[in-house]
Amino acid sequence: MRILSRLATRIFLVAGICTIFSAPRVFSQVKPVTLEELAQNSEVVAVGKVTEMKGEWDQNKTRIVTRVTVAVSEYLKGDAGAVMTITAPGGEVDGVGEWYSHAPRFKTEEQVVVFAEKDKKGSYRVAGGEQGKLNIKKDVKTSTERVSTEMTLDDLKTQVKHAVGVRKEN
Repeated sequence: MRILSRLATRIFLVAGICTIFSAPRVFSQVKPVTLEELAQNSEVVAVGKVTEMKGEWDQNKTRIVTRVTVAVSEYLKGDAGAVMTITAPGGEVDGVGEWYSHAPRFKTEEQVVVFAEKDKKGSYRVAGGEQGKLNIKKDVKTSTERVSTEMTLDDLKTQVKHAVGVRKEN
């Protein structure tokens, strides 16, 4: 009987360890997309500055969304006007907060590149989850605008315009 008990304990231990290490892959919600895919699948790719954010309840008062206003300085694809409003999941209303993992988060006054598409209601939302919103930071040493440590804003613009151009040709 003790042999069976030890065997069962070992089986459960091994199964538990396997579950722990495989869980992130099994329950992952984000499918990585390339810059090219983001550019091609978005209706609009905008460069601009977040000027306002307003959290509000949805029509059924079951979810909170934030209306993010972006003053657009340049479109790399499409055109939604000088000011673009993006609906992002989560936010805060009257001290009640709701946040979603893998959803983009915005801050007032930040410089951004946004890959956007329209939802069923005709509102713009960020395409590709958190991957579809990039912060623009100025490199202190070189004064170069960057979207990551590996990519400048100018390089990103070139790649997006190339990806959009390639799709138009096909």
